[in-house]
Amino acid sequence: MRNPFYYGNEVSGDDFCDREQELHELTGDVRSGLNVLLYAPRRIGKTSLLRKLQRELVQSDEYVAVFFDFFSVSSVDEFIQGYFNAVAKSFDTVPERVMSLLKSVLKVRPNIQVTVGQSGELMYGMSFSRKERTASLEDVLNLPHVFAQAKKRRVVVIFDEFQEIEQFDLEKKFRSIVQTHGRDVCYLFSGSKKSILQRMFHDSSRAFYRSVKHLRIGEIPLDQWTGFIQAKFARTGKEIAPDLIHRAFTITRGFPYYMQQLMFEAWDRTDAQVDESIIEDAVRLMCEREYDLYSLVWSDLTPNQKKTLKYIVRSDGRNLYANDQLGETGLTASTLKSTLDGLMKKDVCERTDDQYLLVDPLMRHWVERYMA
Repeated sequence: MRNPFYYGNEVSGDDFCDREQELHELTGDVRSGLNVLLYAPRRIGKTSLLRKLQRELVQSDEYVAVFFDFFSVSSVDEFIQGYFNAVAKSFDTVPERVMSLLKSVLKVRPNIQVTVGQSGELMYGMSFSRKERTASLEDVLNLPHVFAQAKKRRVVVIFDEFQEIEQFDLEKKFRSIVQTHGRDVCYLFSGSKKSILQRMFHDSSRAFYRSVKHLRIGEIPLDQWTGFIQAKFARTGKEIAPDLIHRAFTITRGFPYYMQQLMFEAWDRTDAQVDESIIEDAVRLMCEREYDLYSLVWSDLTPNQKKTLKYIVRSDGRNLYANDQLGETGLTASTLKSTLDGLMKKDVCERTDDQYLLVDPLMRHWVERYMA
């Protein structure tokens, strides 16, 4: 029998859990023409949410929706080519109509090619000289607006992992062009590195300062997970009690990737009914599989940052400056403040209200198992 839980890539259909409120809010923002910054830690389902939004917008036939992921981009030229391809494929499914439209709106009139990718999909590319790079970049960035005006249709552009733009010194160019598109084009900027995004959108000296609505994507609530998980177990002739789902939720903090992964492992080990030992065994396996990744993060920390991370895990991130607790760590209050700032800049931990948390919830259990 096929495992009913899925993780590792974007999820859709029956594998997608909840997010109705976020989808409703984002749809309203798009209709209002707002530009939005979405922040969410890795593995909380941000990309799956944005892809679902894209599909729903396209199905409504009111919008053209462009999705572009900055994560793999390594140069400005690579961005121009990748974004050009993403925009072109969003305009139409018929290559001849796409080519006709592109040639009619591009100022520099580059040589446009259509090739077939490794998986059989059409890929659009353009050639330009070094002297034409700036003009080509501006043309490509303006393509959604030109299309919106020419076809009288609204366009939504989704930039995933947008913080990666920082390395290319393109913020001012992006901002200068995006701000001219008005309500014809709505931009959703999404990212997972909180420290970089805060600098980009909260620093008054940066181009995107106070230019967007901010929306943080949090965990999926426990009650949504309970119905979702129990239904999948029931459909496959197995059972899981609500208290064990609550235990899984506490371990994963409701992060979709880890909830799906934990339930995948639990289902795989269950003949009829999940018990606590199955949940604990699944968590142990997950920590083992992530050992190399977390070891790399750990090796990048200073000795005092390592002490601080252990301290956060041991104290549940609360009352860190209390004298009786702090004295046991060998850290002074000033050193603790410095290491906490460093850990937050590295996006290893974050502060929520009066508590410090590891950004990655599973890493907490890895630290407890291997570094305590």
